[in-house]
Amino acid sequence: MPNLVTAPAGSGLTADQLATAEALVAAQLGVASLELETDVGESGEIGSSGLIALTRPCTAIQSLTVAGAPAMGVLKSVWTLDVSGVVSTMGSGMWGSVYARLPYTIVYTAGWTADTLPNGIRQAVLSVATLGAAVKVGIKSEAMGPVSRSYVDSGSSFTPDVLAFLRPFMPLRY
Repeated sequence: MPNLVTAPAGSGLTADQLATAEALVAAQLGVASLELETDVGESGEIGSSGLIALTRPCTAIQSLTVAGAPAMGVLKSVWTLDVSGVVSTMGSGMWGSVYARLPYTIVYTAGWTADTLPNGIRQAVLSVATLGAAVKVGIKSEAMGPVSRSYVDSGSSFTPDVLAFLRPFMPLRY
């Protein structure tokens, strides 16, 4: 597959460096790929918050059903859909309100094309590729008892600036 990010004129970055940087940024975001994928389907139950946490970054919703009926929601971020308008209480008890857990099914488009990739992600990929090209890669090894490991140590490509580019696209982690 072609890269979503192309090297700026005169940068000297190769397609392989950009592909590696895209893979690293995707991994940082918690997805296998940044590339566009249509018809991503998920299902589950909506809790009292009325929020649906998606497993891929959503760029368009194709369909949403709640309790078997078509529904609408508000995309709060690429990872979160707010359907709090359909959440209702079943009553209240000693510990507060009791909410009905409603089943949902959503089909959406995830990821981006080269033309729709957000600028923050594009800048992060270029920064990671540039940092990766500038860092000397070394082979490291460790041993503890009968177990030994060898790995490539290339330093960290995720500087605070790169993480700042990605912050609006990071999934909610708790």
